[in-house]
Amino acid sequence: MLKADIAWSDLSHTPTWKQGAIVAGNGRLVPYRHAALETWLVCTEGRWFATVRERLAGTASEAEATVQTVTAERFDELYRSCLLWPLDYVMFEVAQPGRRVKLRAGVLGSAPVYCRATDEKVLVSWDFADFLAEKLPIDFEAASCSLALEQVYSARQICVGVHLLTERATFYLEPGRAEYRYPAAFEVPEPTRRGEDVDVVAAFGQLLQRSIAMRPITADRIAAELSGGMDSATVACVLAELYGPVASQGVLVTGENRLPQIERRRKIAARLGLLDETVDIDALPPSLDLRPGARKEYVNTEYYLEAFEALWGAAHAQGRDLMFTGLGGDELFMGSGGAGQGVAADAPMLTEPQRYGRRLLTPRALSAARSLHAFDAPAGPVPSVMASVSKSHHLLRHGMWPVHPLSDPNLMIFCYQLPSQYRRRRDTMRQYLQACLGQEIFPHDYAKETFAQVFPGLIAKQKAAIAAQLRECALADLGLIDRDAALALLDEVALTQAIAPTSPLINFLWMERFARQLI
Repeated sequence: MLKADIAWSDLSHTPTWKQGAIVAGNGRLVPYRHAALETWLVCTEGRWFATVRERLAGTASEAEATVQTVTAERFDELYRSCLLWPLDYVMFEVAQPGRRVKLRAGVLGSAPVYCRATDEKVLVSWDFADFLAEKLPIDFEAASCSLALEQVYSARQICVGVHLLTERATFYLEPGRAEYRYPAAFEVPEPTRRGEDVDVVAAFGQLLQRSIAMRPITADRIAAELSGGMDSATVACVLAELYGPVASQGVLVTGENRLPQIERRRKIAARLGLLDETVDIDALPPSLDLRPGARKEYVNTEYYLEAFEALWGAAHAQGRDLMFTGLGGDELFMGSGGAGQGVAADAPMLTEPQRYGRRLLTPRALSAARSLHAFDAPAGPVPSVMASVSKSHHLLRHGMWPVHPLSDPNLMIFCYQLPSQYRRRRDTMRQYLQACLGQEIFPHDYAKETFAQVFPGLIAKQKAAIAAQLRECALADLGLIDRDAALALLDEVALTQAIAPTSPLINFLWMERFARQLI
C-alpha cells in the first residue's frame, strides 16, 4: 500500500503532496495508486501522519490525496479515526522533534508492508524485491524454519534487517533505535448456542455481503478467482447476488481431479451467469530453472505464478482491478487457531512433508528450526494472512487489489461461535452453496481440486537439469542444506512422483533460487 525512501534528516521538513507522492526534503512516500485506495496527509505543528487505506463505500473521491493542516486537537481526532478504520490501512506517523517514526498496520493484511531502518534512512515497501538491490545476509534461523516447512508469521523475515509489519503491529523507529511491538493476542471465541434463534445460513450470507459492500465496487471492475472449490464458489455466489454477472478466472489442474473440476466450474459459471476464463496449468507450468531471473523474487511466493499471471494480466487489460479470492475459507471452520499460530517445531506429531523437509537440513539448521517459534506473531482475527502475503505483491504488480471476503474478522467470529453441528464438515457454507447453486455441485464426497500432481511430473522430466544446477548449492554453502540429501530427495521424487516428498523439495528449490540472487 505504501513505499517510502526517507532519510532521518528529511523528517525535519514539512511534507507536501507532489506528483503522486508525499515529499519531505529529499525523501518520498509513494502510495500504491489504485481506485480502491485513498491517501491522507495530515499535519500539525511538529507532527504529521500519512495513511493509505481502503476506501469505504460512499466516500470515493477523484482526488489523488486529501491534505490537511489542522490544530493539534483536530489532528488527534483524525488520527484516532484512522486507527479505527474498518478496512485495511497502513500509517506512517512522524514526530519531528527527535525524528521519530511510527509505522502501523491495520488488521486485514491485504498487502504486505516490509520495512528496513538503517543509520541513514527508513525504507518501506509492499514489494520485498525493493530491498534486494543491496546484498543482504540470509537470516539463518528464519531460513531453517522455512526449509523445515514450519509456518511462521513473524516480523522477522528471511533477510536480516528487513521486517514484515504484521497485522495490528507497530514499528517504532528513530536514529539509532528500532523497536517492534506485536499487538495483544486475539482470543478465539468459544462456540455458543447461536443457531437456536437465528437462521445461520442467512446470517452467514448477510455477513459476507456486508464485508464486500463496505467497499465502493462496480461489476465491471470485478475479477473473481474460481478454482472449482467451495471457498471460491461461495465468494462468486455473493458477488453474483450483489452485482449480477461478473468475471471469473481459474487455473485448470492436471490429473484425476481435472474433469470433475471442469464440470463443477462449468455448472457454477452457468448458474451464476459468470464471464468465465481459464488457463491450463499444463500449458503454463511453473519454471524449475534455478537461475535467478531478471526480476527479483521473494521466497514466500505463489508457486504457480506463470498461469496466474496470464489471468491477472488479462483481467487488468479488460479494466478489472479488484481480485476476489476464497482465502480464509478453510480457517473459518477450524476448531481453533488464527493468524500467527503455527504448529510448534517440537510438537510430537510432524506431517510427512515436514519429516522429509527435516532430512534436508544440516544439524545446525535442524536445531535452529526446532527453536524458532519463540518469535511468532500472536494470534490475530484474520486467519489467512500468511497465504495473502505470498500472493498479494504479485497481484499489486499487475494493478490488481486483492479482496478476501472469507477473511473478514466479523465473519470469522460468527463462524467460530457456531455450535459444532453448523461447523462440522463446513455445513453452514455447504448449505449456503446448495441454496445458491443446487445440491449436486458440492456433495459431501466431492473430489476437491488440487495442484498436487503438477510438480512430481515436472520434476521427473527435468531431473537431470535440476541435478546439474545443484552441483553448486547456495544453501549448502550457507550451512543450511545437506546437498547430498537434497539430491537424494530429488531422486526419490523423480522415481516415485509421490506428493509428500515433493512439497519440501519444491520449497527448497524456490529458496535456493532466492538465495542465488543474493550472491
